[in-house]
Amino acid sequence: MRYRWKAVFAIAACLALVAAACGGGGEKAATSPGATGNFQGVTITFSDSVAESETAAVQEILGKFESETGAKVNLTTVTAQDLPQKLQVEVSSNSHTIHLFAQDNLALATLVDKDLVEDLSDVQIPSEVQPALIPDKFDGKQYFLPYRPNVRVTYVNKDRFSAAGVSPPKTVDEYKTVAEKLKAAAGGQGKVTVSFADQPDTGPLGVTMSEWIVSFGGDPLIMNDNGSVQAITFLQGLWKEGVFAKESLKAKFDTEVNYLQGETSWLATNWPFTTAELDKTGILDKFDVYEGWAGPARAAHVIGGEVLGIPKGVTGKEKDAALALAQFLVSKEAQQTLVAKNSWPSVRTDALAEVPSNQKSTFDAIQAALKNGWYRPNVVYWSDVESAMDDVIHNAIVGGQDVKTVLDAAHDKIAAAAQSKGAQYPPTS
Repeated sequence: MRYRWKAVFAIAACLALVAAACGGGGEKAATSPGATGNFQGVTITFSDSVAESETAAVQEILGKFESETGAKVNLTTVTAQDLPQKLQVEVSSNSHTIHLFAQDNLALATLVDKDLVEDLSDVQIPSEVQPALIPDKFDGKQYFLPYRPNVRVTYVNKDRFSAAGVSPPKTVDEYKTVAEKLKAAAGGQGKVTVSFADQPDTGPLGVTMSEWIVSFGGDPLIMNDNGSVQAITFLQGLWKEGVFAKESLKAKFDTEVNYLQGETSWLATNWPFTTAELDKTGILDKFDVYEGWAGPARAAHVIGGEVLGIPKGVTGKEKDAALALAQFLVSKEAQQTLVAKNSWPSVRTDALAEVPSNQKSTFDAIQAALKNGWYRPNVVYWSDVESAMDDVIHNAIVGGQDVKTVLDAAHDKIAAAAQSKGAQYPPTS
């Protein structure tokens, strides 16, 4: 799934934001040995889906790489959904228009399964990269390199909470109480949004449902286990009470910002780019930002983001330049620039500077969320899992049907999808 406007993501134990005045600063290419080299006359294309407002900083980094190496780098955009098909055509024809790509960390299994990516096990990953952010291996091989992470945090309308006499919830029981009191304070209108929108290229409901299910001790790939039943029963009850705004069925990364700005929602969980968006409109100080609440089993925060890969069959100077660019993108210099200009956090633990006071709570929340981070399983049938989750939302949570019956059907749907795609089910881990 893609999160196009995910401008503020932080998942490093010592993460901090560089003040915009720093302008990226920091060490030069010495922090990234692979970024140096003589690539005069070599042209490569880097695919990365970024928002329009984020492009300038990425281009600035690519420009620095070009000036230091002599390479020419073109920036293009291929969505996570379209990338496998495009690479399949280019790999099979051995005609490459993409030499390095950034891909959502949940959309990797298909690329490996179809043998579309180079084995990068020999590439040295800087020791300053947080170990937890190094992409998982497949069959013992490192096909992907770190780039940028993502995790959701929770936004609280301070004035509305104060008027209702409530504090940010830390448990699901507190969440229920707070949601009920917010509804009462709003004259019977639900004032909590949950991201239930079904978008083919973003899958917000997949993130939301995963976090709720895991927090209750369930498994999103199984769906009819005891933890999943408890989670969906809980959500069904809240929906029946009317504490959720009906806009939740359209809530996703961008609309959640609109709901917070327009006070459709007084409590919402969303990607941290929300902080920058609220700041742009001058209302950030009206919100508290924190990591969110824990379920009966644990706190669970989906770790998203992008990793880097090189298409199978890219060779010679083009491969060397692509590898050098991959290493440059994770260098201290590049990461600091992305933090300062795009408000993206660093995957490195040494890209440190003062955190602007108005964003400190966001970065504190992000670090706290990381401690309870959860990676979605990289399975080739994840889209089918999300489809089953969509059924659960509409049939059980909103529709009020028997939870166990709906979840049994969802389980069967997932199992059939895994079998049809030749995947082991349930997976061993």
